[in-house]
Amino acid sequence: MYTQTYEPFVNNLDTFIPLMPAPKKQSPAPIIFIQPDNEYLVSESDYWNKFYHDELIRYEWNNGILEVKEMPTHISIICANFLLECIQQYLKYNPIATLITHDHAFSINIENTKKIRRPDYAIILKSNPIQMQPDDYSYAGTYDICIELLSDTKKEYVTKDTVLRKIEYANAKVSEYYIIDISNQTHTVFYRLDLHGNYVEIEPNNGVIKSTVLPGFQFREEDIYRHPDPNDLIDDDVYKLYMRLDLQKERRERENALREKENERIAKEIALREKDNERISKENALREKENERIAKENALREKDNERISKENALREKENERIAKENALREKDNERIAKENALEEIKRLKHLLSRESL
Repeated sequence: MYTQTYEPFVNNLDTFIPLMPAPKKQSPAPIIFIQPDNEYLVSESDYWNKFYHDELIRYEWNNGILEVKEMPTHISIICANFLLECIQQYLKYNPIATLITHDHAFSINIENTKKIRRPDYAIILKSNPIQMQPDDYSYAGTYDICIELLSDTKKEYVTKDTVLRKIEYANAKVSEYYIIDISNQTHTVFYRLDLHGNYVEIEPNNGVIKSTVLPGFQFREEDIYRHPDPNDLIDDDVYKLYMRLDLQKERRERENALREKENERIAKEIALREKDNERISKENALREKENERIAKENALREKDNERISKENALREKENERIAKENALREKDNERIAKENALEEIKRLKHLLSRESL
């Protein structure tokens, strides 16, 4: 079912989380198999000196009783690494706390009893009056957040994380307590202390858990089980305020560079378009001037044509007048010719009449 591996956290773990020195080698503690009905009693000093640094078994101490802390499964660690990567990324840009990834013990005093617990992961706020020092192998204060990876191989393990540790961490004033149940997810729960010092569940908002200890830190519960690649979450509204801000910055810089290039290209196009518009405007202005010149010439030509037309009209009238005068002259010539002809006839008649006498 689980095929995805989670490399970013493993590769970058030492980048963001203060490294603690490896536990000093102690003389091997005796291998002890603890049965529910066969408790093994040890003093606190023997616990610290003989059992705490054991390399094979993780031991806790419960008011004189040595207890074996259950080991998380491989898939639990893979899924937890996603949550740790989220915390890690948040603290990288909001350095208000230290993430403890080794199960360093801390002491809890409840009603004259003392317990030494080793949460799988823990967080110490920088505002916490007690800070873990580089040479420390355990924590002298109270963690601000404890995270446990629940193991359901035994009912007592489930009871220990969901009931006993809840009581213990609440009495120790651990501000938030996360239980991660990878196997069936039924026991996954996120607690915060209320004003009365009691744990109340952090109610998810659309599946999103928001921490009150780490302002602005939030994550989607289902993503713990899916453990997606953090690089795929930089645009997710749940994570983008703290996830891979360096990658977001690089992407914004690339986008800004591309945007600048695009703006330069657009500016050049606009400049070219403006020059082309100027050229077109000049051409249009020249064309308008040419049209005005042609219009003036046409107007002058029309006036000239009107003048010619008027002159032609006057010439036609003059021709008509001359024609009329010629016609009158021809008529007058005809009259004169007729008169001359009559005179000639009269003269000839007169001559004839004289000759006949």
